[in-house]
Amino acid sequence: MALGPEARAARAPRTRVWRSPFPRDVAEVVGVEDGGEIPARMHPWFSICLVRSRGLGMTETRRDFVLDRNCIVLIPSFQLFALRHQGRDQGPVTLLLAGTLCQSLDFSAQEVLVTDAPLGEGMTALIAQWQRPAGSEEDLPKIRSVVERLMARGTPLAAARTRRISSLVRVREYLRAQISQPVTTEELSRVSGLSEPYLIRAFHYAFGLPPHAYHLRVRLAAACELLTRGRSVASVAYECGFADQSHLSRKFKAIYGLTPAAWAAGAGGGNGHASADARSA
Repeated sequence: MALGPEARAARAPRTRVWRSPFPRDVAEVVGVEDGGEIPARMHPWFSICLVRSRGLGMTETRRDFVLDRNCIVLIPSFQLFALRHQGRDQGPVTLLLAGTLCQSLDFSAQEVLVTDAPLGEGMTALIAQWQRPAGSEEDLPKIRSVVERLMARGTPLAAARTRRISSLVRVREYLRAQISQPVTTEELSRVSGLSEPYLIRAFHYAFGLPPHAYHLRVRLAAACELLTRGRSVASVAYECGFADQSHLSRKFKAIYGLTPAAWAAGAGGGNGHASADARSA
């Protein structure tokens, strides 16, 4: 699956993000509705992506797998996922689960595909329910039950690549740990013991993006979490190693389809749903 340039995401239909109305000490559920394709990106939380139109998926372990309508993909935190939208139905919806909810669930460390159509229809109903302006502790067992059923009915997305060598895994973990500043290819070469040209090619083959593009997604995912916690866009830009607020805003909108300020307004619990129409940065 070709991971198109970031400019393609900027032309995508509007993206909407909202926080479900559960108390923070009960469950943190953030919803992201994409108008069409999902460019290669990460989230800092466990994700449940409901595919509402046929498409092709990409994860760190699998490329170009077919996704039918009402399929569900479970993606661990800080794992790449992309979707090439092929149908004319609605775009995908992703639920991000964080907080105390995650502490009581045994999430898989690997991406999982669920093709159970009734479960997909059930997720559609739950998403509509969780968008309502009411939520309580009584809903928590239902959330747990849904996730447990998805894990039980799902199939792990086995790697379609050759076996990853340990030096490439070290590079990936190093990139995930470096949030506050860019990392040079020379630095990664020292970490891995591989030559720079070979490292770039091998990492791209193993994980779906070259190291620099992968690291950008890591830093943007970290920015998502900080924005959700109420940090200002300027402070998030600094903490995640971007040149300035404008630099973060450009990269963020290209990957997530809306500005950091719009993300913060929706995912942080602001009034109503934030969308790509929110122009403030």
